[in-house]
Amino acid sequence: MTSNNAQSASTATPELQRRVNARFGVLPNFFRLSPETPEITERLWGFAQAAYLDNPLPSVFKERLFVYLSRFCAVRYCIARHTGFLIGLGRPAGDKDARAESVGDVVKLLRRPLPRGQELQSRLSFCSKSPAPLVEIPTADTQMEDGLFSLASHVFLQTADATECLDTLERLLGTVRLQYLLLFLVFVRAAHYWTRVHPEIQFEDDIKQLLATHEALASCIIDDPETSADNITQSILDELPVLRQKADKAIGLLASIVDSSDDAIVSKTLEGVITSWNAGAERVFGYTAKEAIGQHISMIIPIDRRDEETNILARLNQGERIEHFETVRLRKDGKAIDISVTISPVKDAAGRVVGASKVGRDISERKQTEARIQELHEDLELRVSKRTAELEGKNRELLKQTDVVRELSGRLLQIQDEERRRIARELHDSAGQLLAAINMNISKVAREKEKLSTGAGRSVEEAADLVQQALVEMRTMSHLLHPPLLDEVGLESAIRGFIEGFAQRSKIDVNLIVAPGFERLSPDLEITIFRVIQECLTNVHRHSGSRKAEVRLTRRHGYIHLEVSDEGKGIPLDKLDLNSPATLGVGFRGMRERIRQLGGTFQVHSTGNGTSVEATLPVKQVRTQQDNL
Repeated sequence: MTSNNAQSASTATPELQRRVNARFGVLPNFFRLSPETPEITERLWGFAQAAYLDNPLPSVFKERLFVYLSRFCAVRYCIARHTGFLIGLGRPAGDKDARAESVGDVVKLLRRPLPRGQELQSRLSFCSKSPAPLVEIPTADTQMEDGLFSLASHVFLQTADATECLDTLERLLGTVRLQYLLLFLVFVRAAHYWTRVHPEIQFEDDIKQLLATHEALASCIIDDPETSADNITQSILDELPVLRQKADKAIGLLASIVDSSDDAIVSKTLEGVITSWNAGAERVFGYTAKEAIGQHISMIIPIDRRDEETNILARLNQGERIEHFETVRLRKDGKAIDISVTISPVKDAAGRVVGASKVGRDISERKQTEARIQELHEDLELRVSKRTAELEGKNRELLKQTDVVRELSGRLLQIQDEERRRIARELHDSAGQLLAAINMNISKVAREKEKLSTGAGRSVEEAADLVQQALVEMRTMSHLLHPPLLDEVGLESAIRGFIEGFAQRSKIDVNLIVAPGFERLSPDLEITIFRVIQECLTNVHRHSGSRKAEVRLTRRHGYIHLEVSDEGKGIPLDKLDLNSPATLGVGFRGMRERIRQLGGTFQVHSTGNGTSVEATLPVKQVRTQQDNL
């Protein structure tokens, strides 16, 4: 935004006006001086850039402090103009990215009194107890900002408490940031003096409009009671030499910091001629400052990397900063070293790029470590790859063995069922017939027992009872081994027959629920389902303590679903792992294997209120005997 100022723009050179306007977004009357001394205006602008605009302290922090310190100047130009910058009539500290504040924020700042006496001591106490040095400069309107502004104001005004405030500031900010703050205070003091000795500097039109439309803000600026502190400005000329010494000391301190850095810090012209070379550069590259200064920078650049320098200079001419650029450079002994370089353009007072500043760090050890890590990583990857191949081979072999075991297990179950069927048939056909013949012979003898003695007659009756009991038990055993109903009638009848016998023997009430229209299944499915029910009910009788059980059999969407449940004491959770031989018994694992052989799933759920065994099997189409006729 450019203000429509009444004062003629012809009082400053057009080129300087352009640069000032480009930085602030407005052209302040502060830089409209006599055309007879353009070099003074140029130097004043250079001082403003170094101490104020390009000072590394945060932009909003600087502008708020400028406004706060300008309360102590009797001439109201600085406080008014910089209030304008702060609320968006221009740019705070010349920073286009800085966030403008509201009028209310500035009024609150201007109404903050300068702490004295006990109030100052409370701020000194707060700052002395705060962690130091500060990681970041505080944001606006915080307790720490208030503390820093209070201490800086007493240093600025050189009150009796200035020395204690300066020591506390050094603790909070550290030596380097304190020197930048003092440099900033020097410029603010010089700006105040400049407006006093140049009464022709008037408010710009945008500032007049601001004061006319914001009564509270105008009151704070025009009628600020802190202007009485401006008696200090009467001695500004006496203080300038002291301040100049402090500035020289700060510059010397900065130079000492640069020289003591372990990093190589080098400056050069745009033509590549080295102009400065610190002790860190001597250690990194092996050349002394005397040997390096005046030489071309190419003396430390390998031939195959000379194009890098051309590209760097082109980017620097555009004002670009290059950070953490990793490359290779040469030492005096010819050894190549890996370095990380940050390169910044160096500008003159007019803002023109005149050279470059480089900060280089030797990263050879880091690169060696990274190479070693990469080597170890590749070796590890190779080992992992080989081990993975070995495990995959063993896994394939294990799968083959598992398939063989599963096939053998299935065959064993099949043989077991066939053997049960054979034994059941032999018990029925052979032993059963023999017992029946014995029973008939005993019956003939029993009919003539009156011819026998009393003892012999009782023995014949007992023998008849024993043969009858043996027939019943043999028939039961035969049915348990292989129920004939399973082959003759089907699964549902076989299950009902088994459950009736089981209920009589165990005294357990079993509720059987079979879905309506349940059709015949393939023999392997029917025998598997029957065996699972048989095993489950046997477990209920032996282990659960339940007096009730339920068997539910349904068929839906091409799957048979079987559930057998009881109301017993349940199975402990640590015993429910079907894969562990130390947990559930052989019967459960046998049921699971039968189900798995037919492509089904098998699950056991148990709580303190009972156990539920669920099996799901895919249905295979089967042709009945009637279909085959």
